[in-house]
Amino acid sequence: MKTALILAASLATLAASAQRIELREGSEKFSTGSQNAISTTIYANTKDDVQSAWKSLMKDYKNEKVKSDKNEVFGDNILIKEFGNNPVDVYATFEENKKEMTVKMHVAFDLGGAYLASSDNKDKYQQAEKIVKDFAVKMTKEPLQQKVKDAEKVQSKLEDEQKSLEKDNKNLKSDIEDNKSKITKAEKEIKEKEVELEKKKGEIEIQKKVVDASAGAVSEQAKASKKILDKLQDQQKDIEKDIKGLKSDIESCNNKIKKAEDDIKKNESDQDKKKSEISKQKDAVSDAKKNVDKVD
Repeated sequence: MKTALILAASLATLAASAQRIELREGSEKFSTGSQNAISTTIYANTKDDVQSAWKSLMKDYKNEKVKSDKNEVFGDNILIKEFGNNPVDVYATFEENKKEMTVKMHVAFDLGGAYLASSDNKDKYQQAEKIVKDFAVKMTKEPLQQKVKDAEKVQSKLEDEQKSLEKDNKNLKSDIEDNKSKITKAEKEIKEKEVELEKKKGEIEIQKKVVDASAGAVSEQAKASKKILDKLQDQQKDIEKDIKGLKSDIESCNNKIKKAEDDIKKNESDQDKKKSEISKQKDAVSDAKKNVDKVD
């Protein structure tokens, strides 16, 4: 639950950042001095990741070399096919605002003696704007898309926990039914044992009379009668022991039923809480996806 709350707070912060990517033209400072550049702001990302990604993008073009120095990435003789066959030098600087989770990016295109400006070369400027805009949108969306994945993972985990609770509930109810069946069976066996016990008591009473009657008989006959009586009495004790065991089993089953019923109440309460968590997390996932869709 703590993870879900942290993620929700993070998404709330990012929600404020997710918006339209704007571009502007103006003079910015580079290692070569103040030059005309295209500027934009990237949201919900870090300077290190943005700068690294821009360097990688420059390397995707045919180039002499691409290098970075502190806050600037320099692409030497970058061949941009939309610009034609003449390579250009591309300078990009990055300024991070960690509190607002933004990175300001300024990009200047040296066409060879003059820096690209909308007033001088409209077509190339529009192509340059597209490169910068597409990159800014991508770098703003990427962390937001990761937040969607993170939120979906939390939702999936909560749903798995819900399924586990439902399975536990089903097992508890099954345990109750099993114990009730055991009780029914034990009660039936007790009744049968009680009938058997009464019958055995009757046999014992008869045998006692036989023993009494054979008291004056020869020793072997008296011993045989007593042996039969002892056996019958042992059988009675076994029946009584069985009845006692069956009653103990019934008590144990009843205790298990009571515990299972208490566990079911707690389980159903936990399920209600989990369903509420899942509902909130679904909203978080939906909000995260909306944040991505807002970026263009």
